[in-house]
Amino acid sequence: MISVHTFVPQSLPSQALFVLVAVLCSRFLLRRSKNPLNLPFPPGPRPSAIPFVGNIADMPSSQEWKTFYGWGLEHGPLVMVEVLGKKICIINSYEVANDLLNERSLIYSDRPAMPMVNDLMDWVRLNMKTEFQLLTQPAKKFNMGLQPYGPVYKKHRKAFQHGFNRRESNGYQPVQTRENTLLLEKLLTDPSKYDHHLRITTGAIIMMIGLGYPITDNDEFVRIAEAAQLAMVSAARPDAYLVDLLPILKYVPEWFPGASFQKVAREGRELSQELQNKPFAWALNQFKEGNALPSFFKDLMEHREIASDDPKEAQHIIKCATAVMYATGADTILASTLTFILAMLHAPHVQKIAQEELDRVVGTDRLPTYADQAALPYINAIVKESLRWELVIPLGVPHRAMQDDSYNGYFIPEGTTVIANQWGISHDEKVFSDPFAFRPERFLDKQSSLPDPSSIAFGWGRRICPGRFLAENSLWLHVATMLACFDINQALGKNGKPVIPPREYTSGMASRPLPFPCSITPRNVAAVQLIKNSVASLPESY
Repeated sequence: MISVHTFVPQSLPSQALFVLVAVLCSRFLLRRSKNPLNLPFPPGPRPSAIPFVGNIADMPSSQEWKTFYGWGLEHGPLVMVEVLGKKICIINSYEVANDLLNERSLIYSDRPAMPMVNDLMDWVRLNMKTEFQLLTQPAKKFNMGLQPYGPVYKKHRKAFQHGFNRRESNGYQPVQTRENTLLLEKLLTDPSKYDHHLRITTGAIIMMIGLGYPITDNDEFVRIAEAAQLAMVSAARPDAYLVDLLPILKYVPEWFPGASFQKVAREGRELSQELQNKPFAWALNQFKEGNALPSFFKDLMEHREIASDDPKEAQHIIKCATAVMYATGADTILASTLTFILAMLHAPHVQKIAQEELDRVVGTDRLPTYADQAALPYINAIVKESLRWELVIPLGVPHRAMQDDSYNGYFIPEGTTVIANQWGISHDEKVFSDPFAFRPERFLDKQSSLPDPSSIAFGWGRRICPGRFLAENSLWLHVATMLACFDINQALGKNGKPVIPPREYTSGMASRPLPFPCSITPRNVAAVQLIKNSVASLPESY
């Protein structure tokens, strides 16, 4: 009789060797079955010789998009690294991003697990009151942008798209026009606080459109939303915390030595839950009392079947959508507008060309309106170039390969995190000549084959930002009216000479310019009177 002992060596060293060989053979066969052509992985930096460590020492701690851009120049448009067994694919060209994330969106529409943000900071779970619940109960999906691709995501997106498709977004233009006019008045009164005024304006636009909520200076809801958003984008950088690489660490208690990330997570979780609950409670109370102003929230509450046939689920989806709206929308508009202002300091000739177009098409006795958009090609080009020159979401939101795939002779295994380096793509000199210069004229040629920067800045495929039309509308009006009324110039230094501020941006999932000085002054007396008359003609309230 043949015994198992016939095939298993009897000495301990021999048994260990046999097991090792068996494991290696099984891994080889499994890999060959998943990759029958034995294709190589995409190229990238050489990993550490220490097993499992991979490229952890190569991963940047800030401004990751610039490091990834450099890798693209060295290794090609598709780069792969491995960090503690986790494969990360980085895309640095529009062609590759379009081929994978748009054309193969069914494969690449998932999101990777992000334990720090999604689980511990409660950006995918909702209303888990205790740490035990947080780690053991099924997630109630909160943030649509971070949700896995599937039925829950599709329900949330359907509700969002109902309120923010192009037609519905254009319906919010009266709100944007009113708040933008008030912004001009604030810039006229105290231009040195331009960044504060912009933050209040973008918050007012999002809160009124989303909830029908009129904000005030130092508004509590704005404070909550900004703090929650800052905590999220800081923690969502690629592998910012070890728990994202070793998810088992999320079970380590906060008091355990070295678990300081749990304190960061708890503080972020508290902010996340405030963001979810407080504004929604206010809006729901207004709705029940019949005092709700027209808004995305009110429309969905009156047509809950759009979100779900189940009333409880519908209300949950509406709650999630309104919470996410501010956390993502306001910062996009704010950062893009700040980038535009910074660009005017680096390319002052652009401002003069734009003002000549505005004076010729619109005149000087009224403000530009959305009705003028088609007749202002240079203003439109400035908006496009502002979206390209610096990216609000430089690395986009990571995607995840839902199945094994191959591309251009390279193997991309299931589970790979796929990052579109949107900053690198927008600075690809093979596509955008002189990519670091602010040159709106590159978008004036209607026959040009250049990709529209909005198709890069707002994401890809089935995960493209559903609020992009609203954001573009706000940015366009800011650009057009500010240039119509003001000169944006470099501030004077201590020596009395103009100072060009550095092009420096914050790190994180979302990025904005670091504070910079500038001079914003009315173009002339007529511009001052135009602003005053425009404000005086506004209705007292919504």
